Amino acid sequence: MQHPFTWLPGLYQWVLLAIFCTGTAVFAIMLTAQGKPLRTSAAPHGILAYEFAWNRDRAEQILGSWISLKDTAQQQLLLDFGFLILYPLLLSLACAMLAESALNSMAIVGGFISWAMLAAGPLDAVENFALLRMLDVGASGGLARLAGWCAGVKFLLVYSGLGYIVLQGLGVLIERMRAA
Repeated sequence: MQHPFTWLPGLYQWVLLAIFCTGTAVFAIMLTAQGKPLRTSAAPHGILAYEFAWNRDRAEQILGSWISLKDTAQQQLLLDFGFLILYPLLLSLACAMLAESALNSMAIVGGFISWAMLAAGPLDAVENFALLRMLDVGASGGLARLAGWCAGVKFLLVYSGLGYIVLQGLGVLIERMRAA
């Protein structure tokens, strides 16, 4: 199965993988540090709790606990727009590269996940817009559900990609150890 990076020579794939990995790590560190104040009793997992508020009442509780932190939450979500460009590309490329080394049906799975991973960015963007909108106009059941669904599908894609990377990576490692 073709993947989104088939057109790119192998060396360039490795260079891009390093760039995406570095960028993703930098944004992850920045988001973690910047988001610490958002961990409150109503949102013990910070912005993640807000992503999965699911209803107006829960979103209202979280926003109430952030009454003096709304600027921090807004900055967190705006910073996430940079992150949501990098991590899907990183995971998609890693799945694609591992799919190229697969000799069985795992290559098809890797190609499919590589394409599917690219949907994580737009899902994350829609989620962020819904969360930012609630920061601006107040809690909304519809926006909370939209954010929750987008976050849920996004995390399903991310964990599928990570699972493929771990399993296929171990498979490649084992095959190379056997060959050596």
